[in-house]
Amino acid sequence: MIYTTGTIAISGNTLTGTGTNFTAAGSLIRNGCTVIALTSPAQVFQITVIGGATSLTVTPAANPAIPAGTKYAILLSDSLSVDGMAQDIAETFTMYQRYMSGFADVMNGTTDVTITINGVAVTVPGQKSLAKKGANSDITSLSGLTTALSISQGGTGAKNAADARTNLGLGNAATKDVGPNTGNVLGVGYFGFGTPTVNVLGSTESGFYGIDGSGTAWAPQAGSGIVCGYDPTRRQQIFTGVSGNLFVRNLASAAMNTASSTIPWTQMQSVGTSDINFKHVNGDLDVADSLEKICQMEFKRFYYLDDDEQTERRGVIAQQIEQIDKQYVHSAEGVGKMTLDLNPLMMDALAAIKALNAMVVELREQVDELKRGFLI
Repeated sequence: MIYTTGTIAISGNTLTGTGTNFTAAGSLIRNGCTVIALTSPAQVFQITVIGGATSLTVTPAANPAIPAGTKYAILLSDSLSVDGMAQDIAETFTMYQRYMSGFADVMNGTTDVTITINGVAVTVPGQKSLAKKGANSDITSLSGLTTALSISQGGTGAKNAADARTNLGLGNAATKDVGPNTGNVLGVGYFGFGTPTVNVLGSTESGFYGIDGSGTAWAPQAGSGIVCGYDPTRRQQIFTGVSGNLFVRNLASAAMNTASSTIPWTQMQSVGTSDINFKHVNGDLDVADSLEKICQMEFKRFYYLDDDEQTERRGVIAQQIEQIDKQYVHSAEGVGKMTLDLNPLMMDALAAIKALNAMVVELREQVDELKRGFLI
């Protein structure tokens, strides 16, 4: 076996190759090999040091020097001697040992591994750094991935956040924070929204609230409601209770749980039903009794205490007509002020008119009878 790749030049004991690879794995080039320079006459040398792929140290020194471009031959099997065979076997074992060591580094490596195969350096990723089929819990980066994974592959099909949101069909809410501030996405629980539980808003907040009504000085009864407004100092409060009644008040800049004795509620009048299907009739109303109640009412001229212009009005005093019939008023308990219940008032007023009409009819009949007596 001989090695003849490329050409050489020898100056003294230094051999320089062109197009050679003296260190190629499996080449069997080793110290002690014979180099024959194909000059005329030929010169014979022995390798003492392998300096690299293009460099050897030889002995004896060239005389004369061997010019560049000279063809040559390296005898890889000098003879069938025991020494020559031992050197061949040792070189072969060394080559395979390097290969096995390199392959072991590749199989156990967690980073890139460089091995030399036939004189060529090859860099490959260590097997432990590769993703494998199935679950992979140790992937820290995919720096070599330059094409975005499609949505069907588990990616977004994009290389930037904006395009990713577009591909995923996300609107501008995807870039908003969840919270109670302007521009935030409203989350469950903020301002009482979506939380059908006892909830009391902050002093300047607007939103939904609920209260169980036990021991509170501000709620008319157990119920829920809403606080809203068009600026922080002009806020209104609406409340509906378990009785089905509706209450309202103007909070201005006060807290929603301000005592009703400080900011009273106004109970809204409900429209009563007259449908017989919703009533159990106990009998006829005594219209004379209704007239008597109307006659007991004391009608006053007055103005409201919070009316700076003191506009004069007329009406009754709730506490006075409550003494006549408790159904005429709504209690101040829970709401902070007494209000009139217009339905029984109106019914008794109509009944009183009917009673008066009956009196008028009776008096008319008496007058007519007197007239007839005078005519006789």
